[in-house]
Amino acid sequence: MKPIIQISARTMRQMTLPLSLALAVTCASCYEDKGNYDYKTLEEVSIDTTNVGMQSEYAIMRFDTLELSPRVFFQGQEVLHPEQAPLDYLWTIYSATTGAGSSTVIDTLGHERQLKTPITRTGGNYLVQLVVTNRNDGVKQFFRVPVAVSEVFDGGWMVFYERADNPGYSDVALIFNPWTKLNVNYNRHYVNLYETTNGELLQGHPIRCMDIAVSLASGNNYVGLCTDYTLVGVSENGIQKALEFNDFFHQAPANMKPTWYGEHGSGVMSGQSSEVLINDNRIYTNTYSFSATEGRNTRFGVPKFDAGIGTLAAWNAEVPQTLYYGIVVYDQTYHCFRYAGYNSAQLEQFAPQDLNVAAFDINNTGMTLLMADWGKGTSQGVALRPYDYLIMEKDGERYLALTNFSSSTPADNNIGVGLYPMKDLCPGINQATTMASSHVGNFIYYGAGSTLYNFAYDSTLPATEAWTAPSADEQITCVRIMKYYHGTIYGYGMVPRADNLVHIATWNEKTQQGHLYQYLINPASGILDISRSYDYAIPGKVKDMAWKFSMQ
Repeated sequence: MKPIIQISARTMRQMTLPLSLALAVTCASCYEDKGNYDYKTLEEVSIDTTNVGMQSEYAIMRFDTLELSPRVFFQGQEVLHPEQAPLDYLWTIYSATTGAGSSTVIDTLGHERQLKTPITRTGGNYLVQLVVTNRNDGVKQFFRVPVAVSEVFDGGWMVFYERADNPGYSDVALIFNPWTKLNVNYNRHYVNLYETTNGELLQGHPIRCMDIAVSLASGNNYVGLCTDYTLVGVSENGIQKALEFNDFFHQAPANMKPTWYGEHGSGVMSGQSSEVLINDNRIYTNTYSFSATEGRNTRFGVPKFDAGIGTLAAWNAEVPQTLYYGIVVYDQTYHCFRYAGYNSAQLEQFAPQDLNVAAFDINNTGMTLLMADWGKGTSQGVALRPYDYLIMEKDGERYLALTNFSSSTPADNNIGVGLYPMKDLCPGINQATTMASSHVGNFIYYGAGSTLYNFAYDSTLPATEAWTAPSADEQITCVRIMKYYHGTIYGYGMVPRADNLVHIATWNEKTQQGHLYQYLINPASGILDISRSYDYAIPGKVKDMAWKFSMQ
């Protein structure tokens, strides 16, 4: 019997390690390298930014054009034409900041060696990058440059239009020149700002754009853009969407059907001015307090109530006597004006009118309201007591009606201060589609076809042709005189070219092109100075225009 031999674990490990090493050496000595290595020299691609006028970093205004032209070399030869080398180019822009709240969006700017494109990104710090790719081997070369984008759209002239390329959708343009913005010497023109900024189209046909001055601090106000589908609020200095329709209300209405958006009050008496919306034939007001610093923190409340109200006109008296009126509207069905007292939810009738002193009965006009504007009234300057000028229709004829809600009370019996038949004095008046009234002269403009007419209503003289579009195919769609509802801002000279600048928008159905013309005028007579002007292409049919408030 052979003895049993016991081997410890330690001894086993000592025996195993040399054996493993021996086997590894043996295997290595028997391995035959059958590899077939083909080393290839990479095609050299380089980017050179010296001596081409390029900066190490850029600071530009939003929508300014950025031009970059680096030199690119392939195999030591400069590439001047795409067919010279198998190279692809990709320019992009992305945020230079990371972390919470930063943008992760990367936008493509171009696909050529030279970059020349407007920068549409909102204000911030960015990196613009060029990637050059060799199609033969996929190898990439990179170049980056910091770009700081400034974005302050303070002041200027807003143009609200239906998109020609997207009928049924609206957008906004901004015009900056020495006539529309104080203390500037440049001429800039930005279009399609809503889509460019927010990455979406604004649904609905345009009704009204308005910058309601709640705060004197730049950026604390927002611009309301009202279409027949919705109402949105965009930032005053960036046109970024800040408010959806429901955000305007404490409790949003069931139906989203805006027909009018406006302002009530001159802004001078804090806490007595209101934002106004007529939606689904209901009147909503948002009373706010004018502040030097704070923005708006109030919303639309419950609608004004009157069980007997008919269809409301797309209008409200915007600069009335706020001590007595909370809102003044017009009932198209019953041909009468109605008001609600300050902080009241009840629409009421005015006192009976004395037709021995009143030009017409505001409680029973017998007329349909077509278009309106506020203009020359009982006082000027900071007091800002204008009349409302309304083109109205009765039995196929048109009349210019003047009402005084700015210095009257609901108990007064002579609120209708003027009524002027237009049939025999105003050529083309039945085709008129837009009007504007002067705040310092006794005249109105109205646009009919391709002609703008000047009607001096108290002169008993026929209206004269003030301006005619360059082409008969251009139809006037909107006319506005430079002015602003806020008494303090208006009266102390903050509105550029107040009362002596007219804006005329046209639309050419054949070419599907809009246009804006600006002329200086004699503020007392309305005569245009045609020796100089600004004109701009607008990519749509203009419905409304307004000055964008700025503390300049």
